[in-house]
Amino acid sequence: MEFTCEALRVEHDTTRFDSSQPTLDHWLQNSARDSDGRNLTRTFIWHRGDNHVVAYFTLMPYFIERQTLTKGQGRGLPDRIPCFLLARLALHRDLQGQRLGSQLLASALTRAATAARLTGGRYIVVDAIDDTAAAFYQHHGFTPIGDRADRLVLPTKALEPYLPETDTAPNQ
Repeated sequence: MEFTCEALRVEHDTTRFDSSQPTLDHWLQNSARDSDGRNLTRTFIWHRGDNHVVAYFTLMPYFIERQTLTKGQGRGLPDRIPCFLLARLALHRDLQGQRLGSQLLASALTRAATAARLTGGRYIVVDAIDDTAAAFYQHHGFTPIGDRADRLVLPTKALEPYLPETDTAPNQ
């Protein structure tokens, strides 16, 4: 299956999106455009060329407090650590169970890691909606922080090998 991934726009139809998680569906249908319009978040969607949303993820800049991290995660870092929050990630129920969630996550992580390369950002943070989601993120390299099994982080540096080479200015 081939999908187009692009920023959420007014012409994208979110009305039929059903991930089996009402909170994720409701947010996409009722809040995503407003949040993006206020430059709080950026939502990216998948469609098959017909503008019907079949998957989405939402990213936003974020800070995490060093004291909430494990000693190893926070060692040598400032009190407030710039990060990116993977605020939402959802597939339409018809696509679940086909390993497309991993591809959707890879798309989100690539965008966050690219932004971190340009602006800085130590971690990608996610708050898992349930134990199944937490296991999914752990399978993809995220580790829990502190005593919260639902809050997980992935260092942006871990994604560097998967990013395209950077453009460099010629020596003068």
